[in-house]
Parts: sequence; C-alpha cells; structure tokens
Amino acid sequence: MKTNNMTELFQKFAENRLSTEDISDLKKHINIASDDELDSYLLELWKNETGKKVNPDILQEMKLRIDEANASRKWSRTMLLRKVSRVAAIIAVPLLATFMYFMAERIPAPAASDMIVSVGSGERVSIVLPDGTKVNLNSETKLSYNVNDFNRKFREVSMGGEAYFEVAKNEKVPFIIKTNSMDVKVLGTVFNLQARDEELTTEINLIEGKVALKAGNTQQEVLLFANQRAVLDKRTGSIKVFKDNPATAAPWLKGELVFHATPIRQVIRAIERSYGVSIQLTQNNLPDNDLFTGTFSTDNLQETLEILKMHYKFDYRINGKQVAIDNFSVNKKKQLN
Repeated sequence: MKTNNMTELFQKFAENRLSTEDISDLKKHINIASDDELDSYLLELWKNETGKKVNPDILQEMKLRIDEANASRKWSRTMLLRKVSRVAAIIAVPLLATFMYFMAERIPAPAASDMIVSVGSGERVSIVLPDGTKVNLNSETKLSYNVNDFNRKFREVSMGGEAYFEVAKNEKVPFIIKTNSMDVKVLGTVFNLQARDEELTTEINLIEGKVALKAGNTQQEVLLFANQRAVLDKRTGSIKVFKDNPATAAPWLKGELVFHATPIRQVIRAIERSYGVSIQLTQNNLPDNDLFTGTFSTDNLQETLEILKMHYKFDYRINGKQVAIDNFSVNKKKQLN
C-alpha cells in the first residue's frame, strides 16, 4: 500500500468516516507493516494533522474501543505503550489514539491468561495483586498468576526468586505460592520468601500470622508461626524451623546484602544479582568450603568489592556491567560485621 493511501485511511478513521471494508483494510496493512514503515506513515500524518482540533467524542469512543481490545492483554498493552512512547512526541493526539487502537489489534494476546512479572538483574519492583496483596520483588525474580482465576476460587501465584509478601486477609480464599521446591499456603500474613532455583535451600521468614508449608519432593508439612524461619533443604526435602528476628527478615528492602556463614560462591552470585553485573574470575578457584559473614550496602559496587578485598586478597577491574577479579585467595583472619 502506498503511503498516501495509508495516510488517508488514518485520517478517515480520526474523522469517523471509515467503512467496514476500510477498517479491515487498515488492520490488514498495519499487521504486516514493519515498525519503520509505521513510523514513516505517522510522520507523514503529523505533517498534515498538526494544529487541528480534536473531537472529544471521537477520542472517548477510541478510548473505549482500546480498553475493550486490551481488557485481557495486560502484557500486550505494556508492549504497546513502549511503542507509543517512542512515537508520541511526533504525532497529533487524535492520530496517537488511532495508532494505539490499531496497534492493540496488531499485537496477539498471550496463549494463556497469565500475568507475568519478571524483574531483571539489579532491579526491584513493587506490585499490588488484584486481591490487594502487596508484593516487593527482588532482582532476578519472576511471579505469575492466572488473571481469570485469581481471587475467585483461590489465590494462587507461582514464584521463583525472592519476594516480600503482605497478603490481604481472606479466610474464604487461601493464598497459595508455588515454587519449584515448596508450596506456601496462607490466609493473611507478612513474610519474605526466597526460592531461587540455583540455590540448595528455600527459605521463608515469617513476620506476621502463620503459614503452612509443604515440601515438593517429600510432601513434609510444617506449620510456621510469626518470628520463625523455615529452611528447606532441596537435596533431602527436609524442612527445619528456627527462631527469627523480624527486623532482619528482608534486609534487601533496606538496601542491604547480609550474609551469615554463606558460601563465597553464593555471595558472589548475590552481588551479581543485586548490582546487575557479571563477575568473572580469571582463575576459577573459589573455595567450596569457605563461608563469609558480612553486610554490604547495595548502592555502591566499588565499596562492596573493597570490603570483600579486605577478606579475600584479589585485584578487580570494573568495566560497565562487567567485573573481572584476579588472584583471588582466602584470608580467614578477618570477619566483617
């Protein structure tokens, strides 16, 4: 289709003059057009439309149609808004609404009605679930739930990574968290859950209320109460319960990395997640049996590396998101608090 024909169809839509055949034709061409071609069409429209008045009734109708098209596609909408943000500065308001409507048609809905929240390395995200439950997600964490079923017969989410939950109370609809190694069932409570696939344990720190735990491979069940911490050993499937201090349950929320007798390999991996960097050891000789105790602030990578350097003798270089460590060795004379 030539640019002037595409422009004419957009203009007819903005003026509410599109026939059924025109609408079908415009959808068809938007679906097969590249991003660069769409940008070109919109730039041409901007030249013709700048300064024209907007019909508020048409804009309201467009908004309703956009909302209907996106009602069950929250992640498609996110993709759409990223695209719109790139072109919003160059197109007139009515054409922006037009573009949003047809782009909503262009993006297919997910195969399943799942909402997926995925947090990248070095990032943290806070969300509120449909039932009012508040969740803070740590770096490299994924949480998902079915938008059609959630908060009806049950409140079930799947999670991998680390998150702090403030679960809204609803005795009739239990809140269930599924991880690869353990299920957590609650009615209304506050806790921190760490369930990373690469680690040998899954850990939950309960701050308020009570939760029921079930190990995935042994089906062992444990009831956990406030101010308790449960640790699941993935190798054996056993769950052990300890007393816990709620003030230290989720230090990452306060911008801290806290380690107590933690294997150094796990410490290095946590630093990578927290700062969003990749750490390479020129000599891959991290001791398997060396345990580290210490606290870092998560706002300064260089300061963290300097503190580690006091305990383990090494040289390091920071190049953007890459960290190279040379000559790593063990110095067990000093523990850091």
